[in-house]
Parts: sequence; structure tokens; C-alpha cells
Amino acid sequence: MMERHLRFTTLSLLSIGLTAGSQLPGAETSQTPTLVELSPASRPAETALAQLFRRIWQVTKAPSQPAPGSIYVFLPNGTLLETSCVETYRVATWTTDKRAPRVLRVVEDRRLAFTGTITELSDTTLRLQLDLARSNEKRDITLTAVEEEFVCPDLPK
Repeated sequence: MMERHLRFTTLSLLSIGLTAGSQLPGAETSQTPTLVELSPASRPAETALAQLFRRIWQVTKAPSQPAPGSIYVFLPNGTLLETSCVETYRVATWTTDKRAPRVLRVVEDRRLAFTGTITELSDTTLRLQLDLARSNEKRDITLTAVEEEFVCPDLPK
């Protein structure tokens, strides 16, 4: 019982410290990743893409087998988190064009990685037609909204 209380106290203090540290002026360090500030013209129309931000999207269909547990998390500020159960995470940026709000431009390592045209967006399904910038390939992928908790499985070593 004492061990559980000690663990809870430690986690609580860590959480408070992280929250407080993120609110201090000048708390940024050179190790903090810098995201590209989106101009008002390139910010997505939140109402047109609202379903995109309400879910964590898991890749369920792709031309080649995706890494187990591959997920995308789109944030309305233009941040994209990409990760899986076997890869390190990547924080990328994304924008749209006012003239084509269903076309996402994703930048990784300060270079265009892909353009994704949303061909379907519902509460449960996201279909993207990807145009990969570096290889000039086109791929259709389907992502499904994560509806319940899941944990990456232990992988054989």
C-alpha cells in the first residue's frame, strides 16, 4: 500500500512539475522541438475538418503492410503525430490550402513528405490518397478511428 501511495505521489509531482514548467516564460530550451507557425491563410478551416481532430486514426488498409499499431493524430494547430508499436514517433506539420481544404500537405524534416487528398472523412473512417513527394508514388490508405483503449503487444525479441 505504501509503495502504491509513493508511486502516486511521485507521478503527481512529476505531472505538476511538467505542467508548471510548460507555463513559465522563457522555459523553452534549444532541445524543445519548434513547430512551424501557420499563417492564417494556411490554417485549416476547423469546421470542414472537425472530424479529423476528434479522433486518433489507426492505419487499417494500405498497399503494403503498415507497422503494427500505426497511428496518426492530427491537431487543429497544424501538428501531426505519427507513430506505431515498433517505430519511434514523429512530430510533423500539416497545412491546407483555402482553395483545396481537403488536401493536406505534410512536412517532415522541413521538406514536403506527402500531399494527402481526403477522399472520405466520417466519425469512423478517414481515407487518404497520398502523393509521396520523394518517390512520386501514389498510395491509397484507410484509417479507422480508435474507439477503445489498446496497448501495443509485446513483440518477440
